[in-house]
Order: sequence, then C-alpha cells, then structure tokens
Amino acid sequence: MAEGGPRRLRPWLLAQLRSGRFPGLQWDDAAQTALRIPWAHGGRSGAKDGPGAALCRAWAEYKGRVRPGDPPDPAGWKTRLRCALARSPEFRLLPGRGRPDGPSPYRVYRLLPAREPKPPKARQSQKEGGLSPPEPLPPTPPPETQEGAQDDEDPAEILPQEASPLRIEVESTEPLPPAHGDSALLLRLRHGPALAWQGALPPGEYLLSPPGRQGAPPPLPRLVLRAGAGLGRGLLLSSAPRGLFLRMRPGDGPAPGPVRGPHAPHGPLQQGALLQPFDARRFREELELHRAGLGPRPPHRVTLELGPPDGDPQGGGLLLELEQAFAQRLLDTLEIPPDPSGTPPEQ
Repeated sequence: MAEGGPRRLRPWLLAQLRSGRFPGLQWDDAAQTALRIPWAHGGRSGAKDGPGAALCRAWAEYKGRVRPGDPPDPAGWKTRLRCALARSPEFRLLPGRGRPDGPSPYRVYRLLPAREPKPPKARQSQKEGGLSPPEPLPPTPPPETQEGAQDDEDPAEILPQEASPLRIEVESTEPLPPAHGDSALLLRLRHGPALAWQGALPPGEYLLSPPGRQGAPPPLPRLVLRAGAGLGRGLLLSSAPRGLFLRMRPGDGPAPGPVRGPHAPHGPLQQGALLQPFDARRFREELELHRAGLGPRPPHRVTLELGPPDGDPQGGGLLLELEQAFAQRLLDTLEIPPDPSGTPPEQ
C-alpha cells in the first residue's frame, strides 16, 4: 500500500473534492457529513470516461497501480476504489441516498469519525514460518442474504481481528505471489452470524490445520486455524482452473462437520476421499442458462462446518466459506444491463 496505508483514503478524497477536478464529487448535505461520489455502473454512459472513471484512475495512480504504458483498465480502477471504501473504517455506504440511474449517477458515503492509526506490528520472520497475512477482502453480507444480495447492501458485522483468536495464519517456506486471477481463493471465517476473518490467496494447494505439529510438513503452504476447531491431521484445499477440491488427511482426530457446495452432495468429508464441491465449468454453464432465463441463479460458495471454538461451546459454531474470485465477479454482471454497443459489461 502507499505510504500511510488505507487510512490515507479520507484525506486524499477530501483533497480531490476541494480541488474541483472531478464534477459530481461533492458534499451531499449542508453539514458536510456525507459525500457524493460519481458512480456509473459498467456498460452505462460515463462508466469508462466520465468523472467517476477519472476519479477511480486518480486513486489507482495515487496507490502506484498505474504505470507508463499500461493499457486503460477502468473496471480495475473502479474495483480498487470500491474495495478501499468498503475496507475503510471511516466511510459507510448509504444505499438509499444514492442515484444509480440517470445522467449523473452517484453513490453517497457517510464520513465516520476519524480514528487514530495503530502503531505497526513487527512482522514474523520467514525463519519462524511467518508471512504477510492473506490479502483482505471487502466486507460481505451474511450467508442467508448474500446469494441474492445487491451491490449496495450494508456489510455484515466484522469482529476486530486484533482482539479475536479466530483467524487463519499462513506458514510457507517461500513468499506467496499476489492473490490474482480467476482461481484466486477467497476465504471467510464466521463465528455464528459475525464475520471473524477474511482473506485472499493465490491459486494453488494448501493444508488447513490446527496449531501444533502435524507430522512431516507437506511441500505446500499451511493455513493454521487459530481456533482449536476439529480438523484431525488437516484438510487439503486446492483452488485450480477446474474448481475447488477438498481432501481430508487420514489419521486420528475429530473430522470437520458437513461440507456444502453447489456441485457435491452435502455431508461429512470421508478421510482420504477427494471431493470437488465447486466445478468452475459447470458454474459457467449454469450462469449462461440463468442469463437465458432457463435456470436459477447459480450458487458458488462452499461452506465447511468446524464446530465451536475451544472454550466457547455455547458461543456459536465456526463456518469456513470458500469461493473462487471469478464467480462473484460474473454474478455481479447480472445486475448490469447490457451495453447497446455490444461491449462486455464491466464491474
């Protein structure tokens, strides 16, 4: 991230408002408690060359994501600004006050009280098996509303990760590449209705296991679940172009609860058996049928019940959610009307 981290968004955005460079970026109320941000959905007029696109590009330039010779990427610039606003503790989306249609569409964000930045934490050395944490994701709606959720819904409650032991840590002998590409693995850990942790990992194979020695370390990165949930000797996860795969390592110890996925029977994992709960090809076929009005909106998330964390038998169970990055991106395009010019819709 650029110097100052994600909290630099607020002063940067207010500086752009004062500069007058971007028409439509203005206060929404006389008390100056909420901002209007120009925001045209992909495929609509102004999505690629309007004031909103220019603002998104300026944010990408400020973050060092635009270099000389790079091709234009208005959809990518917009995604970066949207995610930055969603992650920031100083902005809150107000869906009912925005204007998604018309000649000058915009979103409205409430400015929340500024928070003092926390002192940086010392990073664990690679000799100790530590890496930078997985890339954060924007807040998401709770499971019961997410499949049909709109882009403007309020996010779910998120537990403070600094104070919660419910998290996943990455151990690897080599640094992991960025979590880019269609097959990037998105993970969310829920404790009851609350979102306790979330992150993104590059495509590949991982071992999800509890803390402690698990025998000879496998030649792949290890995801340590700091919650004491029953995982036996560990669960192998794979995110590949074909989809998501799971395999329970043989051995003694409690096994996780039922696995639910769109392309596999619901039920407990059998030790040593390979399960493909999400098939990327089938999902794309189901999505095309849905677009043609021949089928329902296809689900894309895989969930794994892990039971209650240690010392908290009455506090609600742990639920691990897995998905591939491309699936939600394609589902988001369902809410965007087609472009008369024939250009594929963008986020």
